[in-house]
Amino acid sequence: MPSRPMTDEGRERWCGFELAIAGASHVGRIRPSNQDAFDRFDDLERDEILMVIADGMGGHRGGETAARMAVGTLGKLVREGEGSPRERLEAAILRANTEIHRLSQRDSRLRGMGTTLAALLISPDAPVLIAHVGDSRVYRLRAGQLDPLTEDHSLVAKFVREGTLSPEQAREHPSRNQIYQAVGTREEVLPDFTSEEPRSGDAFILCSDGLNSMLDDGEIEELARRSTDPHAVVAWLIDAANQAGGKDNVTAMYAGFHAAEA
Repeated sequence: MPSRPMTDEGRERWCGFELAIAGASHVGRIRPSNQDAFDRFDDLERDEILMVIADGMGGHRGGETAARMAVGTLGKLVREGEGSPRERLEAAILRANTEIHRLSQRDSRLRGMGTTLAALLISPDAPVLIAHVGDSRVYRLRAGQLDPLTEDHSLVAKFVREGTLSPEQAREHPSRNQIYQAVGTREEVLPDFTSEEPRSGDAFILCSDGLNSMLDDGEIEELARRSTDPHAVVAWLIDAANQAGGKDNVTAMYAGFHAAEA
């Protein structure tokens, strides 16, 4: 059941906006199991919405465990924590890192597990807060133009930023899946944060690299522009990634902001 009043179009009324939110995940066409996790958490007291995607690594059991732990820990601690949205989200990510790392050290079957993370925290009277670790991404679609709001914590992304590789070369580079930071693989983690003031017509897309490794940003933009129906956009994105090869698990979430009618 929806936790907020719904409009006739199925959008939720929230702080002067109508929000359209959806998410889905697919195992892809190659992998035997899905090590991605995602969820949406509503804090009705603060009137906040938290969206989280995680892409686990470290073997079948380890990857699934790390991704689910990260998503669940953020959902719980952001709601229960004290302080500003940034303080609560950062504290939750650091706790998730500690808990995943400790478990991996205690259980030899989970040794080396970790996960990427992308989170979007929507709070009243505050910019949309974005946090990420690894190569799961957050995009913003505004006036039909798609812009990345995160920079991958990967070797090839670093090379592209330094001008050593072109974006086209990076997509085919043998080290394109190597990330230098993840939640749980080390005792400490340094998440990146940014914030965006939402405008009517904006949409934010969170995804695991199973999407953007199969589709370039132009293809993602083309699909996202087709509709403001979040369920349709998410379904098209995942289907297109699978049609392009589906070499990895693919997860996408969509949050659309529209001016609420009086």
